[in-house]
Amino acid sequence: MRERSAAAVLRGVRHQYEFDGVISAEAARLHPYSYMPFEVLRRTSRIEVAYHYAPVVATDEPCTLDIGIFDVRGAEPYTGGFRGWSGSARQSFFIARESATPGYLAGPLPAGTWSIVLGSYEVPVAGLRYWLTISLEVATVEGPDETATSSGNHSLLPTPFGRGRGAGGEGRWYRGDLHSHTDHSDGANTIAEMASFARARGLDFLAITDHNTTTHMPVIDAWADTPLLLVPGEEVTTYSGHANVWGLREWVDFRFTTDEEIHRLLKWVEARKRPFSINHPKGVGPPWKFADPGFGVREVWQAPWRWYNWESVQAWDEQLVAGRRIVPVGGSDAHSAPPAEPRHPHHIGDPTTWLYCEGGLNEQSVLNAITAGRTAISDGPTGPFLALEQDEEGRVSASFERAAGTELEFIVDGERTHRVRLASDSGRYRLPADVRFDKYLRAELRVEAPRGREDVRALSAPIYR
Repeated sequence: MRERSAAAVLRGVRHQYEFDGVISAEAARLHPYSYMPFEVLRRTSRIEVAYHYAPVVATDEPCTLDIGIFDVRGAEPYTGGFRGWSGSARQSFFIARESATPGYLAGPLPAGTWSIVLGSYEVPVAGLRYWLTISLEVATVEGPDETATSSGNHSLLPTPFGRGRGAGGEGRWYRGDLHSHTDHSDGANTIAEMASFARARGLDFLAITDHNTTTHMPVIDAWADTPLLLVPGEEVTTYSGHANVWGLREWVDFRFTTDEEIHRLLKWVEARKRPFSINHPKGVGPPWKFADPGFGVREVWQAPWRWYNWESVQAWDEQLVAGRRIVPVGGSDAHSAPPAEPRHPHHIGDPTTWLYCEGGLNEQSVLNAITAGRTAISDGPTGPFLALEQDEEGRVSASFERAAGTELEFIVDGERTHRVRLASDSGRYRLPADVRFDKYLRAELRVEAPRGREDVRALSAPIYR
């Protein structure tokens, strides 16, 4: 009889932890994140977590409890112990060495104290009750102990910024979408499905900005479909506002509740030289409730214009009048694409952000264009295009395409001072010399809309004095 190796005769047992409790509305207000430490045993090969929750008293009030997990490296900010987050999108998840639920990081399962984090996003006045089960699959026979491997960094290795098309040449405008979600957070589609739909809409690039996780980034880095550039990002989703960071292959913490913490986070991202944008700062955003410590980029147009984007633009104008220089970007915030059932009545590319990329289209040229403010926004991939130019003498011209029948309006230091109807589809309009600005000038293409209002179909980045 042939002798079998120890690895071949390993048997597994399940070790289980159960938690339950009540979170009051007051506790959630004071400390929205709570932690459930548990011990991962040696030779654990798989961790499974399931939870559910309900209001303590039946109510129509919103009730939402988010979930994530940290390993032995700790749960303190900037300590590197992050292993996944799914918000309230999933009621269960698993982590193993070679695979994990999307939103969670596969890899070694080192023995020691791990922690479940519960995020109290919406807690009824009478509180909510939760039930949590953690199951470990543990080998019982001595053999190679894979869990003893150092936890290392389960984030991502740096990837060269050369991915994309075009290695040189003069700059040109490219169209894309800087804000979308997949099944790695709360989206309905795979990355491949979202990319396929973006390509069908004629986009050149698509940023995948899943909530509070990095697990989509290895998929993006393996992407080889060169007709479409995928840009990795993370939507840092706090309970007082959302913000996108692009091109940073390092998990960005989100568990912040004060202006001081957000200021520190901004400095942390800036030190890594990546663009960082406040998202959808409007009443239906969710809104941005923190103070703005100096973000250089702002999502002034999220989803179709009618979704109250005039609020975001007005707030942006107020900052420009105050002397700030803030790059405008747009993003669909799409959470679905065919063949999935639509989550919203709009698609990837609604709106479209245009970037003037130098040296071809690649990740670095995209990040450079955002940082430098070489942006424009239109209501869709085939919508009107508008950009401003200033010559050596200080004269300003507006270049436009697909704009026949729109009204070209200039905003000068916060005031709408000059307007002209465009009869031609494309061309260039030179602003009269007597229209002067002290701080900034920007432009929009507008059309009449129902109920006596106007819709913006395109807007330019500002020119500054």
